[in-house]
Amino acid sequence: MNKININFKLIILPIVIIIAMIGLSFIFSKKIHNLKKQIDLIYFGNFIPIHKLHTIKSVYVDIIFKEELIEKDKKSILQNWRYYYKQYKNDDERVIVEKINTQLLEAFNINKKSVYKQTLKNIKYLISHEMDSAYLQRKAFVINYKNMQNYLFYTQLVIIFFVLLLSALIVYQAIKQNKMLILSNEQYKIEANTDGLTNLYNRKYFDTIFKDLTSISKHNHWKSVFVMIDIDFFKQYNDTYGHDAGDIALKKVAKALDESFNREYEYTFRLGGEEFGIVIFDTNEKKIKLALDNFQIKIAKLKIDHSASETSFLTLSMGVMIIDTKTYAKSVKELYNGADKKLYHSKENGRNKYTI
Repeated sequence: MNKININFKLIILPIVIIIAMIGLSFIFSKKIHNLKKQIDLIYFGNFIPIHKLHTIKSVYVDIIFKEELIEKDKKSILQNWRYYYKQYKNDDERVIVEKINTQLLEAFNINKKSVYKQTLKNIKYLISHEMDSAYLQRKAFVINYKNMQNYLFYTQLVIIFFVLLLSALIVYQAIKQNKMLILSNEQYKIEANTDGLTNLYNRKYFDTIFKDLTSISKHNHWKSVFVMIDIDFFKQYNDTYGHDAGDIALKKVAKALDESFNREYEYTFRLGGEEFGIVIFDTNEKKIKLALDNFQIKIAKLKIDHSASETSFLTLSMGVMIIDTKTYAKSVKELYNGADKKLYHSKENGRNKYTI
């Protein structure tokens, strides 16, 4: 369950990041679009106040038509012209506006219809120029605006790609480390439950299995078996051949034991020293006798020399305790002691045998 949760969170991480980035990109794009509108309304509105020029044009048309300049008209022209004159102009435009400004002011001193017509012509030129300039500059602005949008879009794609790449790398590394942690944990569990010399289950794991032997068998209406095994005259074996040879003999016995009882519901243990154990769930007396006979044959085939033994080879004695309806009520200790008694019965009656 923890593994599933960790992997799910790691997969969700880049998705959340991408959604957040898309959300931020949407907000940013909207802000840019609003900024464009504000520039349209404010910047260009102030940059090209053509309506002031149109007002001046209308006044000059009236003056030429009436052939008379009144103070009110002069005041209107100057007021609108000053507003226009103060607005931003580039260097080339400023030269033109300065020239027209001089002509416009001098026209009031000359006060002739022909001069006013020339000034009107200049105002019309400015209107046309400002409109053309406004069109070209706004066109350039729109191009820059679209380029900026494209730049933002492709930048987002690149960022999303790298986020996905980085997230995939992080997820891969995290999953890899998680798997390594799980494998290490499983390996630790195996090592914690395994005997270092023989690679069989150790006494700790035996205690875990054995304490539930009765309850599991009773619950499933099974007949189960516990076998206690002891190598005959093993002390004498060590004294004769040395402890290194004794360890080799233990490994050979353990290997034969593991090969003989490796099916489902069969567990083999090293209980300590030269003692081994077998726990088998869901079996019967006929099956266990056949299995133990075959196991003893396998040990005999090993022909491990043992000069202190009556057979001249290493042998085993076993005690078997069957867990069924007759023994369900017995405690773990009683079952263990029962198998131990059967084991010593085998030893007292010639060894190299098992007693059920």
